[in-house]
Amino acid sequence: MLDLIYKGILKFNEEKTRILEVASSVTFIETEKNKIIVDTSAKSRKEDLKQYFIDKNINMDDINYVINTHDHFDHVSNNDLFKNAKIINHSNFKELMDPEIEIIETPGHTMDSISVIYDDYIISGDASPLKNNILKERAPGVFVDLDLALNSLKKIKSLQKNIVTGHDGILYKTEY
Repeated sequence: MLDLIYKGILKFNEEKTRILEVASSVTFIETEKNKIIVDTSAKSRKEDLKQYFIDKNINMDDINYVINTHDHFDHVSNNDLFKNAKIINHSNFKELMDPEIEIIETPGHTMDSISVIYDDYIISGDASPLKNNILKERAPGVFVDLDLALNSLKKIKSLQKNIVTGHDGILYKTEY
């Protein structure tokens, strides 16, 4: 089971020269073995996250893993809410023990970017922050390596899965 807790936001000023508000998407996955959160968003989303778990009657202490798609503050700032979870990131993603989850490297936005594959979904983090990154095959606005970023976008798109973007909700495979 996959549930998008928060679809993310990336809001610019009129001139698109400055970010006014940023918070990543947050995804809950429940496999046969584990309860997993992918990205925990910015501090501004803390109460929204808590409320989601109250509404769903899920104990936050029962989360086994938090997977961070990369180490930017708007994706990891609420990791502390999940006291019993093992934090998974680029440096230790091979330690994730769940046969239903696959993690792939998707560098370009950052060198430590990873994406999470579960069932018919891929959670891309900022390898694809917006739907238009996939639709127009355009690199994220912030990247460390343009070629790697574009290759990661193509890799994600080629999997033909529903894409949970870093800041723009879900792009369904029927849309691209």
